[in-house]
Amino acid sequence: MKKYFLVTLFLLITFLGRSQQLLTLEQAIETALKNNGSARTETYNVESQRALKKTGFDLPKTNVSLLYGQYNSYSKNDNNLTVTQTIPFTAFGSQSALNRSLVASSELKKAATENELVFQVKQVCYQLAFLKAKHKLLQQQDSIYEGFLKAASLRYKTGEANLLEQTTAESQRNEVKNMLAKNMADQVVVRTQLKTLINSNELPDIVNVELNKVSFTNTPDSAAIQSNPSTSYMRQQVQVAKDVKKVESAKAAPEILLGFFTQTLIGVQDTESGSGAIATSSDRFTGFQVGLAIPVWFVPHQGRVRAAEYNRQSAESNYQYYYKTLQGQYQQAIQEYAKNKNSLYYYTTSALPNAELILKQSQTAFKNGEIGYAEYLLGVQKAIAIKEGHLQTLNDYNQSIIYIEFLSGNK
Repeated sequence: MKKYFLVTLFLLITFLGRSQQLLTLEQAIETALKNNGSARTETYNVESQRALKKTGFDLPKTNVSLLYGQYNSYSKNDNNLTVTQTIPFTAFGSQSALNRSLVASSELKKAATENELVFQVKQVCYQLAFLKAKHKLLQQQDSIYEGFLKAASLRYKTGEANLLEQTTAESQRNEVKNMLAKNMADQVVVRTQLKTLINSNELPDIVNVELNKVSFTNTPDSAAIQSNPSTSYMRQQVQVAKDVKKVESAKAAPEILLGFFTQTLIGVQDTESGSGAIATSSDRFTGFQVGLAIPVWFVPHQGRVRAAEYNRQSAESNYQYYYKTLQGQYQQAIQEYAKNKNSLYYYTTSALPNAELILKQSQTAFKNGEIGYAEYLLGVQKAIAIKEGHLQTLNDYNQSIIYIEFLSGNK
């Protein structure tokens, strides 16, 4: 056991001896929002959708055609230059509305990703604070059992105690040593999680984050989930689906065709004015054209519009399901918070003072020879178990508040 502990401790010291990054909770959140891959991806997606806003008035390519040769008379060098432009009905607002909805959707998705990221960073940081607090308690426990082992060894040498007492004391001390090593390993695991979240090359550690009771002044309200960016994002998807349907409907409408031409009519005589002049290559004749591109085969358009409507219904159903699920999660989170709050009140007002009293009385009684080592160990273990329960409850209480804040969208 001792050999295992020393090897584990050596590996941990070697690992922790590498370069470290010390961060407060606020700095960890700021770094994660800046460097995390998912957050950066959503930032790029927002910029991409904003760039696409310029495609709201998107016209097809302008058609420019030249007709040259013997198309009007015996002259072989007549020419006709025609410029035409098709204007789809999607250019009259529906595509712009869709682009605005997509920008809003990407922004809400970014906000939802950031909210999730902040939640994860808070979880990890407070879990690390819990492990550090537990480490201090284990050190206290180690000190107690170290003293117990020395006393048991001395009593065994003087013949006042048997081998069982000394062996029990040594086993308890070694067990705490092992728990200390496991606690350090757990801290490395959590710090590695934080390293991934903030996308750091160094192993980070937190400072100024103690396992204290997190302040929570907000009154629990199920309507708070309306502020959750994920809820807003799912609701925005319904609007996006509606705008997609409008675009598909606009595509089924006739398209406007505008055109302009200029041409020569070499050899044509002017009979209208009576001058009898003959047109040459320097004379240009101009005009314009207006038309409609009318879809004759409506079946494909109807199919796309119908599919867009089904997508809208799907988005609406998905939003309702997500909202109901989030409501259930919020109610469960409030119940969990109330449970942890009551349990924490019990520990702070009753259990912890009793634990201190049990520990103090057990040490005094054992020292004075009023109780045996079995009773002493029972008292110490009971007091330590209460303190461990308090730390675990305090961590559960803080984590429940962090979860409620996440569901409420309070980054």
